[in-house]
Amino acid sequence: MSKLFLPILLVVGFAVWKVLDYLQLPNTFSILLILLTALSGILWCYHRFSVIPRRKRQIARAEQRSGQLLTDEEKAKIEPIGEGEEFIASLFPVLAFVLILRSFLFEPFQIPSQSMEPTLRVGDFIVVEKYAYGIKDPVFQNTLIETGDVKRGDVIVFKAPTQPNIDYIKRVIGIGGDRVMYNEIERKLTIVYGQNGKPCEENCQSKEFEYSEAVPNDAFKAILGKNPDGSLIYGPSMLELTETGDVTHKIHWFPEPISEGFRYQQYDKQEYYITEWVVPQGQYFVMGDNRNMSEDSRFWGFVPEKNIVGKATYIWLSLDKEPNQWPTGIRTERLFTKIQ
Repeated sequence: MSKLFLPILLVVGFAVWKVLDYLQLPNTFSILLILLTALSGILWCYHRFSVIPRRKRQIARAEQRSGQLLTDEEKAKIEPIGEGEEFIASLFPVLAFVLILRSFLFEPFQIPSQSMEPTLRVGDFIVVEKYAYGIKDPVFQNTLIETGDVKRGDVIVFKAPTQPNIDYIKRVIGIGGDRVMYNEIERKLTIVYGQNGKPCEENCQSKEFEYSEAVPNDAFKAILGKNPDGSLIYGPSMLELTETGDVTHKIHWFPEPISEGFRYQQYDKQEYYITEWVVPQGQYFVMGDNRNMSEDSRFWGFVPEKNIVGKATYIWLSLDKEPNQWPTGIRTERLFTKIQ
């Protein structure tokens, strides 16, 4: 039975993973990691405090009866420990360290799409600070200890409201109480700041974002689709400019304005190509820096506080690749750069 322990465990683990994936739970990997850590911890404690002491006593008795020391081969036959069980138990310190690190401190994240270009590129591997806005339990994402607040301009990773089993990354534009106005033709943002999480009624402060001149950046091409052979269909070069709002950073525009206002959701007002959203308290309005190539709060609504995974802080690796393509090299100039 001991020889079958590891294969059986792998089959059971795979089955549990498929069930969790089918249920589309928001923290499938965390749940699996917790279960595996708990199992390895139980085996580690059982071996450390029960099996190994009992085995030592049995070896001591056998040596006392025989009057001579046992060889390693003879010792191995007394109270033998299954290789599978011993292997799982030996993983406990590593799994416990990874669980604590990933659940409460840092989590790696890979950029899968063009929605945050030019700030973040496909192939970037980033570090997400899990503790930036609060220590949360790794399964239900309830805040256990508050450590900070989400600020306008932060780049955050969060569970997609429409698909909680998928992580998204976007930039925070508005927080609770803010009135966000987006001009679809001029592609410009204006924020009327809320007060204590509620919409401002009088003596309001507002911020009209400023934009530099847009210039084509030939290093970034719009991807319009795929050919039958799987190769990508590229469009024109993206326009790059600097947006100055609550923070200053680069953004991209598609060369021609794209009218998508008919797809916008949860807005409070829409007229003359200007759409207005009032952000509910405890929720956030987010957008991608690649403004015309991003599915964000304009299309599926606000991000609840509970959905936030953490703050994107650094790029630790950047592979030179396109979406769904194999990497062709490493972008060394992007290694260990801070996300602005």
